[in-house]
Order: sequence, then structure tokens, then C-alpha cells
Amino acid sequence: MNKGMIKCRICKEDHWTTTCPYKDTLGPLRESLSGTKDEEDNPRIVPLPHPSGFLSLGIPCLRSPERREGAGDRIVGDSMTDRRRMDDSTAVRVSNLSENTQECDIQELFKPFGSIARIFLAKDKQTGQCKGFAFIHYYKKEEASQAIATLNGYGYDHLILSLEWAKPTGS
Repeated sequence: MNKGMIKCRICKEDHWTTTCPYKDTLGPLRESLSGTKDEEDNPRIVPLPHPSGFLSLGIPCLRSPERREGAGDRIVGDSMTDRRRMDDSTAVRVSNLSENTQECDIQELFKPFGSIARIFLAKDKQTGQCKGFAFIHYYKKEEASQAIATLNGYGYDHLILSLEWAKPTGS
């Protein structure tokens, strides 16, 4: 068989759905989010508009500060710390992550709940392995609360995830 002729309905990789290594973890999560078993109509990477700072494939791109969204509506005295505090209201803290967790794993797990603004995966400086926790910033608070409600207590990579609202910086 040519590579790519078979497509798993759960993880969209090149193997049969019955032999998918993620069928016990991703299958029930995908069903609970969409209410259906198949999502072949939905692409894995959602194209995003270019003005938001992303390329058409959902990959972040570098933009100069004056061309970023909301650059023209800055208020005098507005500082980076004020913006950072604003973002903390939609930040989710995930703990009890495996050492092998990568940023792409976090993105794949949290993407179904909404648009992710930023992911911070804490890594050890020497080994580069995950320290066991991460912060996910969403654009909307409703999306973040849905992620917490669904994934808190969810088994992932043989560990039970713990999700909570991130504490604001400075406290």
C-alpha cells in the first residue's frame, strides 16, 4: 500500500483505526466534544486569518508591533504588565504532566476547546524535559472554563491531569 492510503479516524495518522495507539484516550475525548464519532469533514489545522498574526495554516508568524492587532487603540499609560494581567484571566494551569510531554501534545489536547493564544510548557534547562506543568492562555474565558471542566481528572499518558485557573502574576 502507498503511504497515506489508510487514514485513522481518531488521530488522522497512517494506520488502521482499530490499531490506533490513541483510541482509548483521544476517541472518547473527541466524541464528548463533538457528539459524533467521525470528524473527517473538519481539518486538523484550522486556517486562521493573516491579520491576527498567524499564517493561513495556523502557524504563528512574526509581525512588527505597529502591525499587530489592536496597535492603533493603545491608551496612554498602557503597559505590558497591564496586558499581561488581562491575559491571566483566561489562563489555565495544567499539572501532573508526563516528563515526555511536548508543546505539540498540549496544543493537540487543548485545541478542541477554542483558539489558544499562548502555551507555556515548563521545561528543565539542562535536560529539556517537561517539569510537569504548563499554562494555556485562551482568547475567551468560556473556552478556558470548558477545557477545565472537561479535562480536569482526565487520564493522559498514564497520569491524571489536574486543571485549575492560573493565579494572577504578582500574587
